[in-house]
Amino acid sequence: MSYPGVETLSRTQKYDRLAFTFCRMGTTGLICWFFTPPIFILLVGIITILLYIKAVYEGVRRSRCFLRKPFLIMGFWSLAVIADAGWFFFLR
Repeated sequence: MSYPGVETLSRTQKYDRLAFTFCRMGTTGLICWFFTPPIFILLVGIITILLYIKAVYEGVRRSRCFLRKPFLIMGFWSLAVIADAGWFFFLR
């Protein structure tokens, strides 16, 4: 069922939008690192990586995220997750 004025998204576009949303949430969390619980960055980073993996699998080659390339985005969030996990589990 389609509604007038409502855009129908492909499966690829849906995963890209969802991954981009988590990318923005994580970026906001990184900016506010001292004010948010460290577990937030860990969880959002992992979810972002998983969603971008799914988006790449569905065919996304360019994202609206600042870094643009999904593999670069996943690499960045992997480093953020590793750093946050190290800090959260070992240095805290």
